[in-house]
Amino acid sequence: MRGLLSTLALIVVLAGLGGYIYFVDSKRPAGGIEEKQKVFAVDGELIEELTVTSENETSSLRKENGTWRMTAPVTGDADQTAVSSVTSSLAALEINRVIDENAANLAEYGLAEPKIKVAFKAAGGVTGELHLGEKTATQSDVYAVKPGEKRVFLVQAFHEGSFAKKAFDLREKRILNFDRDKVDSVEVTNAGTAIQLARTGSEWGVKQPVQARGDYSAIEALLTRLSSAAMTKIVADPASGAPPAADALAVYGLDQPVSKVTVGAGSSRATLSVGRAVGGELYARDESRGLIFTVDPAIGSDLAKTADEYRDKDLFEFRGFNASTLTIVRGTDTFEFKKLAAAGENAPEKWQRVTAGGSATDVDAAKMEELLTKLTSLRAQSFKVAGAEKPALLISANYDGGKTEQVQIVNTSTEAVAARNGEPGVAVLDPLAYEELVKALDALIAS
Repeated sequence: MRGLLSTLALIVVLAGLGGYIYFVDSKRPAGGIEEKQKVFAVDGELIEELTVTSENETSSLRKENGTWRMTAPVTGDADQTAVSSVTSSLAALEINRVIDENAANLAEYGLAEPKIKVAFKAAGGVTGELHLGEKTATQSDVYAVKPGEKRVFLVQAFHEGSFAKKAFDLREKRILNFDRDKVDSVEVTNAGTAIQLARTGSEWGVKQPVQARGDYSAIEALLTRLSSAAMTKIVADPASGAPPAADALAVYGLDQPVSKVTVGAGSSRATLSVGRAVGGELYARDESRGLIFTVDPAIGSDLAKTADEYRDKDLFEFRGFNASTLTIVRGTDTFEFKKLAAAGENAPEKWQRVTAGGSATDVDAAKMEELLTKLTSLRAQSFKVAGAEKPALLISANYDGGKTEQVQIVNTSTEAVAARNGEPGVAVLDPLAYEELVKALDALIAS
């Protein structure tokens, strides 16, 4: 009987314990993760005013028509990404743990003179302010308090980086403001030489000092640099947007800039002047603003490029898939090739050699493909003034539904150069590339 009573007692205890566990678990969030209290009940998108104090420097910002602007210590555009980082961090901020509900001495937490202060106003009259003090011994959290309260709590330490922003961190730092998608012209002046680039549709061309096809990748890379480059430091900031004094320009070599670049988009223009480089810092200014700032010295290298570096290096525009005819003249011999349309849905396209007074004959598909590859791979290593030598090869191609291009290649004992119809000067080729082209032509003719 005693054993039975012990068993019944044990069952009762286990049942009670199970009920307690069920009750506790039912109060926990799904997944067993403790839900932490938010510091502020605010939507970051609804914050309209912001004040950030870090290292005794206070910055004030206001959202106008959906765009953040700085109102103090200077007036101007704000860095939208940097400010949004602050507002989203405020909205996401959670209390990790309450340290003291009624702290008598805020100084022991570094909160008597906080390192960082952040205050906001949001739509609907919602306001809030947070002070951050020292980090905990483990460096994983930072002490925090709301002004007017004595409850000290911890927030995760990584938030400190989100709020430790000075005016330079929060203001717009792009060196030039322009709409990248609407740019249709670029003019670069360096050492007295002007380079003019213009876009028609999706194609870039060089207009000055020569007229030639533009290297799309090279020109777009320049625009990417100019649109994304940021100031590294502000060295002069005249009040009220006034232009810098002449003597200030002279100090930084901006009275007579080393180089200038003007980006055009329709009727609008944005011009960057670049002055002297001192101690690894390159001075520059956007001519529409009074600021003088430093930039990455690599920008100076970009603006020192020659016009040839913006020219299209590909000798031919056609490609094997869109070519319809190819004619090659070598000395007194002319070799003409024509592509036939595919005979069926899955049939391959076929090339034939056409001879005067004779019937067309099929050519080896692989060897024809090799010749086309060698031709379309020819690239200029550099450009120079055209010579008067007799061409070794005259190559004409029809492609893309009616386009035509012609290139003359001259081979001497010292170099191989090529002249493209309608473009100035000649392209200096890789001698090995020319030799491989001739070998591919000979192999095709012999097949």
